[in-house]
Amino acid sequence: MKAPDLSHATRIARVEVRRSVRAIRSSNTRAAAFGIALLFWVALPTVGGGFVAYQLGRALPEVPVSVLDLVRGGSAVGWVGLAVLAAARSAGKKGELESPDGVLTTVPARDAALGLLLAEYVRMALVASIPVLTVAAALAVGAGVVAPLVAIPATAALVLAVAVSVGFPVGIGVKWVTLKSPWLARHKTALLVAAFGLYFLAVTSQAFDEVVTGLQRALRDTPLAWFGDAALLGLPGIAAVPTYALGAAALAAVLVPALAGVGIRSATTLWYTDRARDGRDEKAESTGNDYRASPTSRASDADGTAGASASDVTNAPEARPGFGERVLSAAFSGLLARPTRTVTLAVWRRSKRAPIRLLYVAYPLFFLYAPLRTAFESGVPTSLPVLVALYGTWAAGATALNPLGDEGSVLPTTLLSGIDGRQFVVGHVLSSALVGVPVVALAAGIAGALSPLSTVNSLALTAASAVLVVAGTVLAVGIGVLFPRFGTVEVFRSREVTMPSKGAFAAYSLVLLGGAVGAMVALVGPIAGLVGELLGVPQVAVRVVGGGLAVLVGGVGPVVGFRWAAEKFEEYALD
Repeated sequence: MKAPDLSHATRIARVEVRRSVRAIRSSNTRAAAFGIALLFWVALPTVGGGFVAYQLGRALPEVPVSVLDLVRGGSAVGWVGLAVLAAARSAGKKGELESPDGVLTTVPARDAALGLLLAEYVRMALVASIPVLTVAAALAVGAGVVAPLVAIPATAALVLAVAVSVGFPVGIGVKWVTLKSPWLARHKTALLVAAFGLYFLAVTSQAFDEVVTGLQRALRDTPLAWFGDAALLGLPGIAAVPTYALGAAALAAVLVPALAGVGIRSATTLWYTDRARDGRDEKAESTGNDYRASPTSRASDADGTAGASASDVTNAPEARPGFGERVLSAAFSGLLARPTRTVTLAVWRRSKRAPIRLLYVAYPLFFLYAPLRTAFESGVPTSLPVLVALYGTWAAGATALNPLGDEGSVLPTTLLSGIDGRQFVVGHVLSSALVGVPVVALAAGIAGALSPLSTVNSLALTAASAVLVVAGTVLAVGIGVLFPRFGTVEVFRSREVTMPSKGAFAAYSLVLLGGAVGAMVALVGPIAGLVGELLGVPQVAVRVVGGGLAVLVGGVGPVVGFRWAAEKFEEYALD
């Protein structure tokens, strides 16, 4: 294969990096997500790493010999971690051209592939440069030598180059397998969610630490650990081997070009490969349009109510009854009108076609990291079942937080279809509650059974969580109708989906949290006493106010929200 043109590749890399920066600056949501990522991946390592490096430099040359082994193992594990990160990014959007038709008809594919590889290196280097330079400066100041200012950045650049060169073709290979397999193409989002769940479970348990420790011990005596010697060259009291440092440079000089060639060839093969079809209409998946009941095609139900039927689904492959449709029809055919069942099925089908639209419900899981970690290390704490019930209630309701916006382009048809407001609201509530109630109640019940809670309290929490899911979902529908959002946002890998508005998120979360806090203050005497002391009011008054807030959120709010949302739907007018 002919060598790529470096001038073309660098221009493409420059354009790709600029596009990444502009994409972050052009979206408040993306900028906020990037800021949170920087907090965990840059700010914390910068502060913590700088402090440790400074203390290490001050302790030299009396530092124990084991530090060198620790750095060797850490550099090897860091190399593997960066390679996995690069592979994951390449398997996503970073392994694709922004405008393939324009680029591939202008320059050879090999030049474009090298440009993507260079762009990914630059993006990761820009993020890593802040903690790397901080650690180097702190170690140099603490040790009183200049060597770390050169050795650490140079070593980090080599490690990153090798990691990106390895991860890029691996990610391209994963992407190729995904695109060639119809089954993987159809279930890739569900597999991604499952992989994230396993990763989160591993991080919260001791499994992740055990894997990292095992890798560190296994790799610290391999050539991958030679980069640790290169990083510690010139430090007093550290017996870094110069030969190993030269070996690390030689290893990088051999691996980077060879693996880059594999990545370029892999990318060019991927771009010209026929992709498998997942058997679904892409337009239907992106817009979420599930049913179209027009005034001329309304179906009369047994109770005389006209509305959209389940047979009004436009996507032919989805027209035959599925498992959820059969269960819903068998269990509720005598209780619910056909339009209500149709709304419920439509929401389920939207979620099935594009589950990525519900990705936001996983964000609060990070707040459960500490109690889950405690549960794995020393047993389930008393607070975990309550947190599970609260999160489950929030998540179930959040899936119904944008009922009007989720209709997409068929909203006018839905408004004219004959579905009344009560049927529309009940359908959305059922779509979340029928799934959320058993899942949340089971999770809360298991957590309560494993916690120090008594059997009576555990059963009471399980029953309360089921009721709260329904009440929270009704609240979410009402708030979502009050703060609708019809535009799309990018959530993952440049997927544009309709998400609830920031106002709906904030209002729903604050209301639900206020009700939960009120209930805890009313039911738990010590908490009420503490709040009373802080505010300077009697404990009885605090418990009465807390109980009133809980009743307002859990009882009055859902009733008012249901009626208001139903009336608003029937009176809704498009601009």
